[in-house]
Amino acid sequence: MITKIVELAQRAPSWVNSQPWQVYCAMGDTLQEIKNAYRDQDIAGNQGDSDLPVMSREDWAPQTQDNMKQWRHGIVHHFANFDEAHEKMTNASNTLYDSPVILYITIPKASPDWSIFDAGLFAENIMLAATAYGLGTIPTYNSVRFPAILHQTLNVPDDERFIVGISLGYSANTTINSYNSERRPVNEILHFD
Repeated sequence: MITKIVELAQRAPSWVNSQPWQVYCAMGDTLQEIKNAYRDQDIAGNQGDSDLPVMSREDWAPQTQDNMKQWRHGIVHHFANFDEAHEKMTNASNTLYDSPVILYITIPKASPDWSIFDAGLFAENIMLAATAYGLGTIPTYNSVRFPAILHQTLNVPDDERFIVGISLGYSANTTINSYNSERRPVNEILHFD
């Protein structure tokens, strides 16, 4: 099934057909090794050092900050209280969402920034194909925040950079999996001139 999902995703367009992506599938003992190493980093208080730069959420544009606040507000009201919501979300994040499979997407370090866009298209195709097979997905920064661990555990060459990890699995019937964030009205994002 995973092979077929990735094969379908390969139809994603890319700049001059560069197809810059590679996929590394972590599951079983390998994925558990990654989860254990991440947990050790968390216990040590390390925040991560992802291959793509991150910035403080306070520095994001005002509209994106409003969207994040709406998301957090919605999650809190989806649970009994803030503490429960925070505990559930933190636990999910810290365990890499209890994923049985994570597909790690990389591109060569010797790539233009447009290859990041190409990798995003490819990742979306993976998620759509997985959904068609009845799987749940979640793309996360958290899964790629310790690239040194991933390079070593997955035997990824040093000349590749990690773009995203996509968790795959059958969604459990839990409160955390039933939340869907709102979207802005289309007339706020679509502009005709």
